[in-house]
Amino acid sequence: MLAPLPVTTPTQIATKGAHLAKGIVRDGPLYPARRARPGTERSPAGALADLGFAPEEIESYERDYEQIAAEAFALLLERARVVGADGAVKKLSQPELAAHETKRLIYLAVRLVRPESVVETGTFAGTLSTFILLGLRDNGKGRLLSLDLPARKPIPHAADIPLPPRREPGWIVPDDLRDRFELVLGDARRTLPPVLERLGTIDLFLHDSLHTTRHMLFEYRQAWASLRPGGLLVTDDAFMTPAFWWFTRRRAAPLRHIGAMGLTRKPA
Repeated sequence: MLAPLPVTTPTQIATKGAHLAKGIVRDGPLYPARRARPGTERSPAGALADLGFAPEEIESYERDYEQIAAEAFALLLERARVVGADGAVKKLSQPELAAHETKRLIYLAVRLVRPESVVETGTFAGTLSTFILLGLRDNGKGRLLSLDLPARKPIPHAADIPLPPRREPGWIVPDDLRDRFELVLGDARRTLPPVLERLGTIDLFLHDSLHTTRHMLFEYRQAWASLRPGGLLVTDDAFMTPAFWWFTRRRAAPLRHIGAMGLTRKPA
C-alpha cells in the first residue's frame, strides 16, 4: 500500500514563498545560480568523476600531480620573487591554500582529456597556464593558446591589480614549458573567433577574463561551438554572474564546481 503524500499546509507554503522572495531580492538574477551552488560543489577528483572520467585514471594522475606540485610551486615562487610580484609571492608561498585546488583540477583535466588544443582567456601572470602546460608536457602532446588584453592597469571584473612593470602576460611561465605556449594579445571579443577558426576543433577551454554576464556568455558560446564532444569547458568565478548556470542549464549540460571554478563537459 502506498504511503500517503505529505500535506503541505498554507503556513509552510507562505514560509517557502517568503524565503524565495527574500533570496530573489538579495541576489537578483544570481539567485538561481547561488541556490544551485551547494549541491554542485565537489573535490577536483569528484567533479571529474561526475563528468564521466574513470576513477582509476583520475587516481593515477592525482599521484602525478603530487609528484610535480611541490617543484612547480617552488619554481613559480622564485620567479615571482625575482619580479617583485608581492601578491603572487604571498599566494605561492602557501601551497596548502584551498584556492590552489584549481591548479590540481586544471592539471587533472588536461591529463584526462589529452588535448591537442587548449584555449584560455585571461592569462595574466600565467600561473594556471603553467599547470595546463605541465599537463600537456606529461601527456607528451598538445598546445596552449592563451589570450589576454594585457592588464596594464586594473580592469574592473577582470584584474584587480596590473601586471608588473615591463612584463607581458604569462611572465611566470617557466622557460622549458614555452614551446607549447602561444600568447595572443588583444580583446577576446576580437581575438577569440579567429583563434577558434584557425584551430577548427578544441578539446579544452578555460575562461578567466572579463567576468560580466555578457562577456562570459560570449566566450562560452564561441568555445562550445568549437569544443569537441567529450571536451571540457572550465570557468573561473563561475558564480560572479548567472552566466555559467544559465549556459549549462540551457544545454542540459552538467555543472560542477571547485570553489569559484566551474566546469562542464560537452555531451559525446
